[in-house]
Amino acid sequence: MKNKLLALKLLKQKIHDPSLTFPLISEKTGYSKRQLIRLSHSLDESSDMEALCHHANEGKEPVNKALKSEIQFLIDLKKPYPSITIAQFRDIFFEDVLNDPAKSDIVARYHLRPRSLSWFRSLFIQQGWKSPESRKPLRRDGRAPHPLREPAPQRGMLIQIDGTPFDWIGNNEMWTLHLAVDDATTEPLAGCFMPTERQLGYCYVMYDILTKYGIPMSLYSDKHTIFRSSKEGNLTQFGQMMADLGIEMIFANSPQAKGRIERYNGTVQRRLPNDIIRFGIHDYDTLNRWFTAFYLPYIRSKFAFLPKDPHDAFVPLDGYDIDSIFTLRYERRIKNDSFSINGIYYSLIDENGEIMHIINDTPVSIRVNVFTNQMYALRYRKKYPVTVTRDRRKRPSSIADNQKDLHEILNNFSAKK
Repeated sequence: MKNKLLALKLLKQKIHDPSLTFPLISEKTGYSKRQLIRLSHSLDESSDMEALCHHANEGKEPVNKALKSEIQFLIDLKKPYPSITIAQFRDIFFEDVLNDPAKSDIVARYHLRPRSLSWFRSLFIQQGWKSPESRKPLRRDGRAPHPLREPAPQRGMLIQIDGTPFDWIGNNEMWTLHLAVDDATTEPLAGCFMPTERQLGYCYVMYDILTKYGIPMSLYSDKHTIFRSSKEGNLTQFGQMMADLGIEMIFANSPQAKGRIERYNGTVQRRLPNDIIRFGIHDYDTLNRWFTAFYLPYIRSKFAFLPKDPHDAFVPLDGYDIDSIFTLRYERRIKNDSFSINGIYYSLIDENGEIMHIINDTPVSIRVNVFTNQMYALRYRKKYPVTVTRDRRKRPSSIADNQKDLHEILNNFSAKK
């Protein structure tokens, strides 16, 4: 325990008593030599020891104390965000108010000042606001329950992909965010919102990655049937697309095994709903465009870090026909000049627009573009358009209470032919 009054008395005696050395005074008072030298500069023969023991600001209001106008402004700023982390609320205050030149009059009027994270933490406690930020308890030995492995050294070496269902807009509709995060930098590379987790969402994500960055070395995912076939050794449709690009699929056995993207999903779930409110996003079409154009770079600037190896592992897309990559693949055999998929019969069309005559049992490869649903057949590496010849799908039962209803049903049949 430091004794300031004793230190001042001994320093004053030292002026006339050379036997009182700084090490001796330090041992008796708890002050370091440097602190004692600084204290000695404030001494003279007429020094009042009691007065020197008190700090000059004692009893005064702190010069940086927030005024009531500033506190009230922050209370009003918080109202649209009932569940927000302390860090994000501070970000919004800095980005939307303090650093906005158009808000300079507001900053002056309410006496707003840049505040530290600890200051905002105290404000949350004073106002009784709860932050959704939560940390999992450590183990008894003080380590995290699932220690993290070292990240991949190069950007593009390992991409983690996952789907997260959530009510992002707050309209009681659960939509799934399909997200891809680079393992080396934790930067989000691409994202897509869809009503459910589906193959098309991951195709959009991969299309963005391929066209913006190139071909990654591998993808790390869970064992969803989109990625991993239930039949050992078989590739899913998505797996075949990745195989065409030379991308290796790696599967995790548990959510903890792909911890980086799981934690990133948690970060996005906490931040994104508030930023959707903040930027006035009201529908998922707008959200998808805004998320890709603005939010990915915005969130990347906050949480991404440099990889250990500055050289990218992404490979340029040169030489690949990307439209041919993102296709569903079916193998069929011709019967009576046609083949069927999902109860619909198709025939190949030649360059004159005529149905082609093909020998029965001839194998053909069918491709369907995942984005446009455009279908074509491959024969001898040549693409042939196809046309619908019959629709044998099961039709739902219809009820006709009168002749008018029957007439409408028949008209619908004619329209579908």
